Amino acid sequence: MTAHSPVHEHVHQHTDPATARIVAALGPEAEQMPDLGIPSAAPGRGLSDLVSAEGRAGDLVVVVPMTFGRAPAVIADCARTLRDVRGRTGGARVALAAPLGDATMLVTRLRAAIRRHELGDAAADSVLVVSPAIDPFADAELFRLARLARQYGRPGLVEVAFHGGTEPDPDLAGGVARLDALGSGRPMVVSATLAPAPVTGRDLPGEGEYLLGPAVLRSVIDTRVREAVHRLDHGRDGIDAALDAEDGHGYAHSHVAADGSVYTHSH
Repeated sequence: MTAHSPVHEHVHQHTDPATARIVAALGPEAEQMPDLGIPSAAPGRGLSDLVSAEGRAGDLVVVVPMTFGRAPAVIADCARTLRDVRGRTGGARVALAAPLGDATMLVTRLRAAIRRHELGDAAADSVLVVSPAIDPFADAELFRLARLARQYGRPGLVEVAFHGGTEPDPDLAGGVARLDALGSGRPMVVSATLAPAPVTGRDLPGEGEYLLGPAVLRSVIDTRVREAVHRLDHGRDGIDAALDAEDGHGYAHSHVAADGSVYTHSH
């Protein structure tokens, strides 16, 4: 007679994502984003109070960091805020979703925006990618992403400018002047954030257009919420995993541990 091992079925909770109360965590890339009717706040006290209030009104709160990954401090600050809020929401579960997007999504969306204005009689012959200034590392990264976005496209010239934020260099006027100096006849303006592309005063293609329109933006948020709810049903709320989101962002430097060992990291 052969002994058989007992069969254990894997059973876990299946939560309907439609029941989640969504909160958008704001950062520099979310300034002037379309109004989606979603409660929003910056990480810190504002986000803490909002999540607590939403938790008292529902059984599940999912926070979506509104960044394409260029502002990892927003993700880490969300995690620190929710770590402190977790357990103080009247019994409601709290989850931190993956950020709205990443570098690959941003390049893809920039490329799509560029293609809208690279054909026809009034086709643009250069691109000015615009964002608020975030920090030196995020701003330098945008130059790389802008170069990738125009790869294989018709405009052979791409420049980056910063409109608002901290220490915009070059600013919007400076970015347009660079294109003029390089022989551009008709630049297009493309936003690299959730804000509409700024107005330059020259009636350029792309001015006032969103990188992600309201319908597309809401669809992406809903996808992040579904993913977060699925992970939460498997016991992962995403909060602790995001605490080190800033690692690798910034200058590398060393720390001395309590036992005297030296380790180096970036943030």
